[in-house]
Amino acid sequence: MEEKNKKDNLKISISQILGDGILNTDVRNRLVKRNQFLKREPESEPLPQFSEIENLLPQPIWDGHQDVLDCYWKTWEIGFSNLKKPQQNSGFITNFIDTAFNTDIFMWDSVFIVMFGRYGSRVFNFQKTLDNFYSHQHPDGYICRQIRRSDGAERHTKFEVSSTGPNILPWAEWEYYLHSGNLERLTEVFYPLLAYYQWFRRWRSWQNGTYFSSGWGCGMDNQPRLPVNNRDRFWLHGHMSWIDTTLQQIFSGSILIKMADIIDERKKVKDIEIEIRELSTFVNNNMWDETSSYYFDRFKDGSLSDVKTIGAY
Repeated sequence: MEEKNKKDNLKISISQILGDGILNTDVRNRLVKRNQFLKREPESEPLPQFSEIENLLPQPIWDGHQDVLDCYWKTWEIGFSNLKKPQQNSGFITNFIDTAFNTDIFMWDSVFIVMFGRYGSRVFNFQKTLDNFYSHQHPDGYICRQIRRSDGAERHTKFEVSSTGPNILPWAEWEYYLHSGNLERLTEVFYPLLAYYQWFRRWRSWQNGTYFSSGWGCGMDNQPRLPVNNRDRFWLHGHMSWIDTTLQQIFSGSILIKMADIIDERKKVKDIEIEIRELSTFVNNNMWDETSSYYFDRFKDGSLSDVKTIGAY
């Protein structure tokens, strides 16, 4: 009876630790406490109608190329037809442009579409589309790359290889800053971006400092980069050093350093300075093929792939 009571007490203790769900293994990042997007209420601004704001968009003039001009205006029309409002209880906090692939928003796609949208910023603040990712940041810095519009559900579990990326959010924010000079915005996004960068380094890097992803995670899921030639290639990292993911971290890290200089937070990126210096050296020494003058993915045995991808740029 005494032994049974000990076992029952042990079960109760474990139950108290775990509760009814899964043990939360987040290693919290203090930077996330400075993520102002987590605290914001959803906005309720009406969406602009293309027919009413068309005259406020950039007006191209190109005699003899009416077909190109028609395409230009059709592109804007399609863009404005895909503006959405945040749904109740979705965790979305701003009006946004949907990239119209399915019922979700995507990190990779959203970055590219807001880069196009900056030329229409006097009509609609496309940049704030990214706020709906920052508002879903986890306490450890993680941000899911695919989130359902209707209820804010994340479409991937955190530690699967395809759950997040590519990490090009700093690029979009930096380009907008160069375009607008909005220092307040730059300061707000710096902390969630840095926390996300740190999460990426912790959970997406190899012992040699390089980074990995998957077909879906890197945004280029139709490229045959892995030795396996089946649908599994969409989901696996193949134990490779992925050239695009590695270079994107160098690129994003460099941008975070520029941001830190402007907002006087340089001490927070000292480790990134060291990382991108060492990582750049590794990439140039170990992922560059002199014969073809090209950067390639690197397999775990040290050999290079022969698949040329746009990621090398």
